Amino acid sequence: MSCEPTQQHPAPRLVGEVTLAADTVVELLGQQAAWCGEKLAFSFSYHGDGRDGSQVTYRELDDRARAIGAGLQRSGVIEGSLVLVLCRPGLDGIAGLFGCWYAGAIAVPVSERVGPGLASVIADVRAEFTLAAPTTPASVRSAVDTLAARVNGESLVWCGTDEQDAGAWQVPVIDAHNVAMIEYPSASARGARGVVLTHGNLMAGLAAIGQAWPGDHQRDVVVSWLPTHHGMGLLVGVLETMYRGCSTVVMAPSAFIQRPLCWLESISRWRATATVAPDVAYRWCVARSTPAQRAGLDLSSLSTAINVGQPVRAATMRAFTQAFAPAGFRAEAFTPMYGFTEAGGLVAGGAASPLPVLRHLDQAALQSDRVVDAAPDDPGAIEVVGCGRPRAQVVIVHPQSRRPCGPNEVGEIWIAGPSVARGYWNAPAATEQMFGAMPARAHKGPFLRSGDRGFVRGGQLFVVGRCHDLLVLGGAHYYPYDLEATVAGCHPLLVSGRGAVFAVAPPSGGVEQLIVVQEASRRISEAKSADLVRLIQAALTEHHGIHADSILLVESMRIPTTPDGEIQRGACRAQYLDGELDSLAEWHTPGPAGELREANVVELTEDVMARPQRAARL
Repeated sequence: MSCEPTQQHPAPRLVGEVTLAADTVVELLGQQAAWCGEKLAFSFSYHGDGRDGSQVTYRELDDRARAIGAGLQRSGVIEGSLVLVLCRPGLDGIAGLFGCWYAGAIAVPVSERVGPGLASVIADVRAEFTLAAPTTPASVRSAVDTLAARVNGESLVWCGTDEQDAGAWQVPVIDAHNVAMIEYPSASARGARGVVLTHGNLMAGLAAIGQAWPGDHQRDVVVSWLPTHHGMGLLVGVLETMYRGCSTVVMAPSAFIQRPLCWLESISRWRATATVAPDVAYRWCVARSTPAQRAGLDLSSLSTAINVGQPVRAATMRAFTQAFAPAGFRAEAFTPMYGFTEAGGLVAGGAASPLPVLRHLDQAALQSDRVVDAAPDDPGAIEVVGCGRPRAQVVIVHPQSRRPCGPNEVGEIWIAGPSVARGYWNAPAATEQMFGAMPARAHKGPFLRSGDRGFVRGGQLFVVGRCHDLLVLGGAHYYPYDLEATVAGCHPLLVSGRGAVFAVAPPSGGVEQLIVVQEASRRISEAKSADLVRLIQAALTEHHGIHADSILLVESMRIPTTPDGEIQRGACRAQYLDGELDSLAEWHTPGPAGELREANVVELTEDVMARPQRAARL
């Protein structure tokens, strides 16, 4: 079908509070350009303060997309062509993505930062075209061409986001079934796996987010620092805000990383009504701000603070609310959600409750995958946060037997629905494994395996951790984020949200070893290192009844994370095994592996080995 945007209102359909009738992202932007016209769509400045910034209205974005699409078509792009979109902070990457879709192409958005991740994507997707801003450095262009030549045997066809001839645009013939994008959530030197999303997947995902996101879409002003080329930064910060007709203030991710408070300053400056960020971002704002700095903010306009952490932590929301209540922040603004790329964005979010729903669970029962309520003041209780109402078909399944779980059991979260991606690019075996799951003795399916563990209670989805991150010690199950929170809470020198806990098998075999890697906020002496190790071991013993086999204290910002700031435990584990973690200090259990697994406190001071100190780097 033709997807030319119409200047007249088609027969509308109501999705949440947004009235739309679009089957593709191209139709969506065309309709919003007709309805919103000269309303501001996106503005960008590095710190979100408006200085040296740029902006684009809905009508201007539609014109830019037409011009870029026309340029791509002149360069030989047809429906289904693969276009590598080099994205940097700013509006060029956003316009470039829409330009790809206006050409009928399949967009492959990537950061223009040259590195192993980009090399993996280029090798996997084998695109023939590249779209870049005129400001993209010559060194980046040369590196991309070199990487592409190794795969394709020739350089890519380069196209620009500075095209001007919107009138030359030819309407592509695409519909909801056409592939819109291949997204690489976590490309690295170890490989890349592209998620194939159709226009129908994106539109269904946007409708689900629209239903879960409260507020007045016509008046919403959104501030986002998340990368605009993937994940929630693209799906919520760009596509959903455009779907709702919001005005969105975009800032550079590096500005937030360097100084988290500039995100809240931007919310205060622009009287933003909504924002979205992972759980760790809210923790950083508390840890890296002072009462005096908070007093200068006005967050009273913020009605929706989407928290998409995995998992969302009650302690984070409590600490943020307490810290920023004097600035007008209200606990009711927090809106926990759960989603990921393969699911097409949102899986669960939004609820009738004015406050996030909390449950207190018995820790011992949870270690056996049972859901048993506990009193809030029970010292052995684990606090979990509801991520809202499922917006897709969700079943909880035992990951090994594939048997559906009972109502009071924890299992793997499986998902089905129109937003679920088509599969992985050129990876049929992986697609069948992850997207073709069938519950035992059931005729429903297929389902997408999330790799996350959780349960449904009272109409809310609760996520308790990743399947592959789950630690099994002495037959009991432990979730890394619980242990990491305990470790970080031992001392102010230990950076909150910047630790990784995982298990490794010793070379000689035997019981798996528990490894703790924790960032320190500044340089530490050998004596202080010994004190910190002792505190960590004592806290693990007191709260969880376990003992670490190795503890490594590392520089701030040393542990690998996603672009959104989430800890990558798997990558940290690989660095540990490869000997690539440069520690400030480290301690290892003396004697045979597992000898001191019993929960006891031992003298650690003599076993701490402090290495030469280096200044922390960002």
